[in-house]
Amino acid sequence: MEADLRTRFLAPAALLIVAVALPPRAAMAQDNSATVQALFDEGKRLEALGDHANACPKFLASYDLEHRLGTLLNLAYCYEETGKLASAWARFVEARTLATRAGQAERAAFATQHAAALEPQLSRLVLTVLAPAAGLRITRDGTAVDTAEYGVAVPADEGEHVIEATAPGKQAWRQTVEVRGDAAIVPVAVPALADLPVEPPATPEPQRLTPPVPVARSSWTGRRIAAAAVAGVGIVGLGVGSAFGFMAVGKKNESEPYCNQGGVPNDCLQPGVQPRNASFSDANVSTVLFAAGGALVVGGLVLWLTAPSGEVPPPSVSLDVSGVRLTGSF
Repeated sequence: MEADLRTRFLAPAALLIVAVALPPRAAMAQDNSATVQALFDEGKRLEALGDHANACPKFLASYDLEHRLGTLLNLAYCYEETGKLASAWARFVEARTLATRAGQAERAAFATQHAAALEPQLSRLVLTVLAPAAGLRITRDGTAVDTAEYGVAVPADEGEHVIEATAPGKQAWRQTVEVRGDAAIVPVAVPALADLPVEPPATPEPQRLTPPVPVARSSWTGRRIAAAAVAGVGIVGLGVGSAFGFMAVGKKNESEPYCNQGGVPNDCLQPGVQPRNASFSDANVSTVLFAAGGALVVGGLVLWLTAPSGEVPPPSVSLDVSGVRLTGSF
């Protein structure tokens, strides 16, 4: 009974410990191995159909995931069948080295035989740099070319190859060359790179000074406004004085039938006394207003004619029946 319990509980625990102890890479390796094998199998299937052009990428993808010697030999043979002799030769040389290290003599011999047969047929590119520049970078089909390869006849597959050269402060250079078969030697001379054009410093645009908008200067300065106000008050005074004058004349005429008794001008009977006194009062107010209004009109005219160009605070003007009050700066 006790042994059964131990088995029941210890077995799952052991499995759990093993699962935890397994590194994640082991699971990943299993996934990669499945992918590697699937790609390899697809490459073999396409190769059996004679579709080497599509088989080669499958072998390459499989080999990039896991460096298997058998995959490398199939990739090299596939390149050979598609006419990529330089790529095939490079892969056979690599396979020969790996097979020799692994002690697989048969595969090493197979790789050596094919590499030796291909080598005389290889066409080669020779890159010559005419004027090395600081930071010069040369690429062939997008892959950087090491400086040790300058002047060396490097095997190249038949077809078009793009050579590009760049350097800081220099104009990029690019050339497409055609490599033909039959062990052709194709020289490519990378010229001195031209300097990038130096852009002149930006010349600041001259500042366009906008002329100030002329301010319309009004002739109505503070003093002239005051002059107009004074003259206006004076005119009002003259008008009011005239009104009181008319009233004085009217009241005097009203009292005439009752005055001038016995030849005395202001000797009036009772009905004429009040109108006659009122006429005297209105006449006095009229006189004062006429005098003040006239003075103000003359003063306003003088202020207007003598007003300077600067502004001055306008004076304060008031008028009442007792006289005129004029204050301010002039």
